[in-house]
Amino acid sequence: MRKTLLRTGSATGVAVAALCGVVAVPASAATAGSGSAYGASASVSLLAGVLGDQGLAVNTGKLARSSTAGPASASVVDAPLKGLLTAKAISSNVKQNGGGVTSTASIVDATLPVLAPLAGGAVSARVIDAKCESTASGITGSSEIAGLDLGRIGTVPAATRPNQTVGLPGLVQITVNEQIKNDDGSLTVNALHIKLLGGQLVGALGSGDVVLSSATCAPAAATAPSTSPAPATTAPAGSNPAGGGKQVTVVPVGAPQTGDGSLDGDRR
Repeated sequence: MRKTLLRTGSATGVAVAALCGVVAVPASAATAGSGSAYGASASVSLLAGVLGDQGLAVNTGKLARSSTAGPASASVVDAPLKGLLTAKAISSNVKQNGGGVTSTASIVDATLPVLAPLAGGAVSARVIDAKCESTASGITGSSEIAGLDLGRIGTVPAATRPNQTVGLPGLVQITVNEQIKNDDGSLTVNALHIKLLGGQLVGALGSGDVVLSSATCAPAAATAPSTSPAPATTAPAGSNPAGGGKQVTVVPVGAPQTGDGSLDGDRR
Protein backbone atom coordinates (compact mmCIF):
# COMPACT_ATOMS: atom_id res chain seq x y z
CA MET A 1 0.00 0.00 0.00
CA ARG A 2 1.37 3.42 -0.93
CA LYS A 3 1.09 5.92 1.91
CA THR A 4 2.17 9.47 1.29
CA LEU A 5 2.80 12.54 3.44
CA LEU A 6 2.86 15.74 1.44
CA ARG A 7 3.52 19.28 2.55
CA THR A 8 3.06 21.23 -0.63
CA GLY A 9 4.41 24.61 -1.48
CA SER A 10 3.30 28.21 -1.73
CA ALA A 11 2.19 30.57 -4.48
CA THR A 12 1.18 34.23 -4.68
CA GLY A 13 -2.22 34.95 -6.22
CA VAL A 14 -2.85 37.77 -8.70
CA ALA A 15 -4.56 36.84 -12.04
CA VAL A 16 -6.90 34.43 -13.91
CA ALA A 17 -8.34 30.88 -13.61
CA ALA A 18 -11.48 28.94 -12.70
CA LEU A 19 -12.25 25.61 -11.10
CA CYS A 20 -14.40 23.81 -13.65
CA GLY A 21 -17.90 22.97 -12.48
CA VAL A 22 -17.29 23.47 -8.76
CA VAL A 23 -15.85 26.85 -7.80
CA ALA A 24 -17.24 29.87 -9.65
CA VAL A 25 -14.98 32.88 -10.05
CA PRO A 26 -16.71 35.98 -8.64
CA ALA A 27 -17.88 38.51 -11.23
CA SER A 28 -16.60 41.47 -9.20
CA ALA A 29 -13.50 42.19 -7.17
CA ALA A 30 -13.32 40.41 -3.83
CA THR A 31 -13.56 42.53 -0.71
CA ALA A 32 -10.06 43.24 0.60
CA GLY A 33 -9.18 41.02 3.55
CA SER A 34 -12.09 38.62 2.97
CA GLY A 35 -11.87 34.83 2.84
CA SER A 36 -13.85 31.60 2.72
CA ALA A 37 -13.31 27.85 3.08
CA TYR A 38 -15.19 24.56 2.91
CA GLY A 39 -14.43 20.93 3.60
CA ALA A 40 -15.82 19.14 0.55
CA SER A 41 -17.90 19.62 -2.57
CA ALA A 42 -19.08 17.23 -5.28
CA SER A 43 -20.89 17.74 -8.56
CA VAL A 44 -20.81 14.48 -10.52
CA SER A 45 -22.88 12.33 -12.84
CA LEU A 46 -22.08 8.65 -12.29
CA LEU A 47 -22.70 5.82 -14.73
CA ALA A 48 -24.94 2.89 -13.94
CA GLY A 49 -23.18 0.26 -11.82
CA VAL A 50 -20.74 2.64 -10.13
CA LEU A 51 -22.82 3.30 -7.01
CA GLY A 52 -25.86 1.15 -7.69
CA ASP A 53 -27.66 -0.29 -10.67
CA GLN A 54 -28.93 3.05 -11.92
CA GLY A 55 -26.97 6.14 -12.93
CA LEU A 56 -26.68 8.75 -10.21
CA ALA A 57 -26.30 12.54 -10.21
CA VAL A 58 -24.86 14.07 -7.04
CA ASN A 59 -24.54 17.78 -6.28
CA THR A 60 -23.65 18.32 -2.64
CA GLY A 61 -22.94 22.03 -2.50
CA LYS A 62 -20.15 23.16 -0.15
CA LEU A 63 -19.97 21.08 3.01
CA ALA A 64 -18.82 22.72 6.28
CA ARG A 65 -18.55 26.16 4.71
CA SER A 66 -17.23 29.24 6.55
CA SER A 67 -16.36 32.81 5.56
CA THR A 68 -15.55 36.27 6.85
CA ALA A 69 -19.25 37.07 6.33
CA GLY A 70 -20.08 34.26 8.80
CA PRO A 71 -20.01 31.70 10.19
CA ALA A 72 -16.30 31.94 10.98
CA SER A 73 -16.03 28.16 11.43
CA ALA A 74 -18.04 25.08 10.54
CA SER A 75 -17.75 21.30 10.98
CA VAL A 76 -19.48 18.04 10.13
CA VAL A 77 -18.84 14.77 11.94
CA ASP A 78 -19.12 11.30 10.36
CA ALA A 79 -20.27 12.76 7.06
CA PRO A 80 -21.04 10.45 4.13
CA LEU A 81 -21.54 11.92 0.62
CA LYS A 82 -23.70 9.21 -0.97
CA GLY A 83 -20.80 6.83 -1.40
CA LEU A 84 -18.47 9.44 -2.85
CA LEU A 85 -16.72 10.29 0.40
CA THR A 86 -16.78 9.24 4.05
CA ALA A 87 -14.84 11.09 6.73
CA LYS A 88 -14.49 11.13 10.49
CA ALA A 89 -14.54 14.93 10.53
CA ILE A 90 -14.79 17.76 8.00
CA SER A 91 -14.15 21.34 9.11
CA SER A 92 -13.20 24.86 8.00
CA ASN A 93 -12.18 28.12 9.63
CA VAL A 94 -11.66 31.71 8.51
CA LYS A 95 -9.90 34.31 10.65
CA GLN A 96 -9.13 37.92 9.84
CA ASN A 97 -5.69 39.18 10.90
CA GLY A 98 -5.47 42.94 10.76
CA GLY A 99 -6.07 43.78 7.11
CA GLY A 100 -5.51 40.19 5.95
CA VAL A 101 -7.12 36.80 6.41
CA THR A 102 -6.25 33.13 7.02
CA SER A 103 -8.58 30.44 5.62
CA THR A 104 -8.21 26.72 6.39
CA ALA A 105 -10.10 23.51 5.60
CA SER A 106 -9.50 19.99 6.88
CA ILE A 107 -10.75 16.42 6.38
CA VAL A 108 -9.72 13.68 8.82
CA ASP A 109 -9.78 9.90 8.09
CA ALA A 110 -11.26 10.10 4.60
CA THR A 111 -12.17 7.32 2.15
CA LEU A 112 -13.36 7.64 -1.45
CA PRO A 113 -15.45 4.56 -2.32
CA VAL A 114 -16.25 5.98 -5.76
CA LEU A 115 -12.61 5.54 -6.84
CA ALA A 116 -12.26 1.96 -5.57
CA PRO A 117 -13.01 0.33 -9.00
CA LEU A 118 -10.16 2.28 -10.61
CA ALA A 119 -7.74 1.98 -7.70
CA GLY A 120 -8.26 -1.75 -7.20
CA GLY A 121 -9.13 -1.18 -3.55
CA ALA A 122 -9.99 1.46 -0.98
CA VAL A 123 -8.71 4.99 -1.58
CA SER A 124 -8.01 6.72 1.71
CA ALA A 125 -6.11 9.52 3.47
CA ARG A 126 -5.59 10.31 7.14
CA VAL A 127 -5.49 14.08 6.66
CA ILE A 128 -6.40 16.40 3.77
CA ASP A 129 -5.72 20.06 4.61
CA ALA A 130 -5.74 23.32 2.62
CA LYS A 131 -4.62 26.76 3.78
CA CYS A 132 -4.19 30.24 2.37
CA GLU A 133 -3.10 33.46 4.02
CA SER A 134 -3.10 37.07 2.82
CA THR A 135 -0.89 39.76 4.31
CA ALA A 136 0.50 43.08 3.14
CA SER A 137 3.26 41.05 1.41
CA GLY A 138 0.81 39.05 -0.75
CA ILE A 139 -1.15 35.79 -0.68
CA THR A 140 0.36 32.35 -0.03
CA GLY A 141 -1.22 28.91 -0.21
CA SER A 142 -0.30 25.37 0.79
CA SER A 143 -1.75 21.89 1.28
CA GLU A 144 -0.96 18.94 3.53
CA ILE A 145 -2.01 15.39 2.69
CA ALA A 146 -1.05 12.51 4.97
CA GLY A 147 -1.41 8.77 4.34
CA LEU A 148 -2.84 9.03 0.82
CA ASP A 149 -3.23 5.71 -1.02
CA LEU A 150 -4.47 5.84 -4.63
CA GLY A 151 -3.75 2.22 -5.53
CA ARG A 152 -3.55 1.63 -9.31
CA ILE A 153 -4.42 5.25 -10.08
CA GLY A 154 -0.83 6.22 -9.38
CA THR A 155 1.57 7.72 -6.90
CA VAL A 156 1.08 11.33 -5.88
CA PRO A 157 4.15 13.37 -6.87
CA ALA A 158 6.31 14.28 -3.91
CA ALA A 159 7.16 17.67 -5.44
CA THR A 160 6.59 20.87 -3.52
CA ARG A 161 5.21 23.00 -6.34
CA PRO A 162 1.44 23.50 -6.77
CA ASN A 163 -0.83 21.82 -9.32
CA GLN A 164 0.73 18.35 -9.48
CA THR A 165 -1.46 15.77 -11.25
CA VAL A 166 -1.85 12.00 -11.35
CA GLY A 167 -4.51 9.81 -12.93
CA LEU A 168 -5.66 7.42 -15.63
CA PRO A 169 -6.05 8.93 -19.12
CA GLY A 170 -9.68 9.28 -20.16
CA LEU A 171 -10.97 8.11 -16.75
CA VAL A 172 -9.80 10.29 -13.85
CA GLN A 173 -7.43 13.15 -13.12
CA ILE A 174 -6.39 14.10 -9.57
CA THR A 175 -4.73 17.46 -8.92
CA VAL A 176 -2.80 17.83 -5.66
CA ASN A 177 -2.36 21.27 -4.07
CA GLU A 178 -4.38 22.94 -6.79
CA GLN A 179 -3.84 26.71 -6.64
CA ILE A 180 -6.09 28.96 -8.69
CA LYS A 181 -5.32 32.65 -9.21
CA ASN A 182 -8.79 34.13 -9.61
CA ASP A 183 -9.41 37.20 -11.75
CA ASP A 184 -10.73 39.14 -8.74
CA GLY A 185 -7.27 38.98 -7.15
CA SER A 186 -8.01 36.16 -4.70
CA LEU A 187 -6.25 32.79 -4.42
CA THR A 188 -8.08 29.46 -4.06
CA VAL A 189 -6.24 26.41 -2.72
CA ASN A 190 -7.82 22.96 -3.20
CA ALA A 191 -5.90 20.20 -1.42
CA LEU A 192 -7.35 17.56 -3.78
CA HIS A 193 -9.40 18.10 -6.94
CA ILE A 194 -10.71 14.86 -8.44
CA LYS A 195 -12.08 15.15 -11.97
CA LEU A 196 -14.01 12.25 -13.51
CA LEU A 197 -13.44 12.48 -17.25
CA GLY A 198 -16.46 10.57 -18.56
CA GLY A 199 -15.88 9.01 -21.93
CA GLN A 200 -16.67 5.54 -23.25
CA LEU A 201 -13.59 3.73 -22.00
CA VAL A 202 -13.94 0.49 -20.08
CA GLY A 203 -13.96 1.31 -16.38
CA ALA A 204 -15.30 4.86 -16.81
CA LEU A 205 -17.08 6.13 -13.69
CA GLY A 206 -18.82 9.18 -15.09
CA SER A 207 -18.07 12.90 -15.23
CA GLY A 208 -17.78 15.80 -12.83
CA ASP A 209 -15.70 17.17 -9.97
CA VAL A 210 -15.00 16.38 -6.32
CA VAL A 211 -13.03 18.98 -4.32
CA LEU A 212 -11.62 18.08 -0.92
CA SER A 213 -10.52 20.88 1.44
CA SER A 214 -10.73 24.29 -0.20
CA ALA A 215 -9.57 27.70 1.09
CA THR A 216 -9.83 31.11 -0.59
CA CYS A 217 -8.17 34.41 0.43
CA ALA A 218 -8.59 37.89 -1.04
CA PRO A 219 -5.69 40.36 -0.99
CA ALA A 220 -5.12 42.15 2.30
CA ALA A 221 -6.52 45.63 2.74
CA ALA A 222 -4.04 48.42 2.05
CA THR A 223 -2.73 50.19 5.13
CA ALA A 224 -4.45 53.56 5.38
CA PRO A 225 -2.20 56.61 5.77
CA SER A 226 -2.21 58.28 9.16
CA THR A 227 -4.96 60.89 9.57
CA SER A 228 -3.66 62.30 12.88
CA PRO A 229 -3.36 66.11 12.79
CA ALA A 230 0.14 67.54 12.72
CA PRO A 231 1.34 68.90 16.07
CA ALA A 232 0.67 72.58 16.55
CA THR A 233 3.63 74.94 16.29
CA THR A 234 4.09 78.49 17.56
CA ALA A 235 5.36 81.06 15.13
CA PRO A 236 8.31 83.14 16.32
CA ALA A 237 7.49 86.70 17.32
CA GLY A 238 7.38 89.00 14.36
CA SER A 239 7.12 86.23 11.78
CA ASN A 240 4.37 86.06 9.18
CA PRO A 241 3.23 82.44 8.70
CA ALA A 242 0.50 83.56 6.30
CA GLY A 243 3.22 84.54 3.88
CA GLY A 244 2.07 88.14 3.34
CA GLY A 245 0.20 91.11 4.79
CA LYS A 246 0.68 92.85 8.11
CA GLN A 247 1.43 90.57 11.03
CA VAL A 248 -0.89 91.24 14.00
CA THR A 249 -0.32 89.76 17.42
CA VAL A 250 -3.22 89.81 19.89
CA VAL A 251 -2.33 89.60 23.57
CA PRO A 252 -5.09 88.84 26.09
CA VAL A 253 -6.18 91.65 28.43
CA GLY A 254 -4.29 91.56 31.70
CA ALA A 255 -1.45 89.46 30.37
CA PRO A 256 1.99 90.30 31.79
CA GLN A 257 2.99 91.82 28.46
CA THR A 258 0.38 94.60 28.76
CA GLY A 259 -0.35 95.14 32.40
CA ASP A 260 -3.43 97.27 31.75
CA GLY A 261 -4.23 95.67 28.43
CA SER A 262 -3.31 98.71 26.40
CA LEU A 263 -2.00 96.49 23.56
CA ASP A 264 -5.14 94.35 23.38
CA GLY A 265 -6.18 94.26 19.76
CA ASP A 266 -9.84 93.86 20.74
CA ARG A 267 -9.92 96.80 23.17
CA ARG A 268 -12.50 99.47 22.35
